[in-house]
Amino acid sequence: MHKFLNFILVVTLLVSGFVLYSLEHTARGLERDIASHRRGIAEEIETTRLLNAEWSSLTRPDRLRALAEQHLGLSTLKAWQIVRLNEIGQKVPPEPFIKLEAQGSDPIGAIIEKAPQP
Repeated sequence: MHKFLNFILVVTLLVSGFVLYSLEHTARGLERDIASHRRGIAEEIETTRLLNAEWSSLTRPDRLRALAEQHLGLSTLKAWQIVRLNEIGQKVPPEPFIKLEAQGSDPIGAIIEKAPQP
């Protein structure tokens, strides 16, 4: 009877050792996955910081002003351009300069047609 009990105990010990080893192996695999995800998160955070810095550089007011002047022909607002509400009638012409209905033409369409096509 003692031999059978010893055999059962040895088999139980071996099975529990195997189960413990497989659990440890699984836990280490999960730890590696967690470490990998943490590295990925750290890389994404660093990329986000880099993109925020680049965005801040690209949206500097002096840079945007220079690009607007160069490519769009825009300039900064001048003091004489500011009009009070009661002065609007004096500054805006009563009739438009270009009457599309009278001329039967499309000046904006003509500008688009003249533009070089890429």
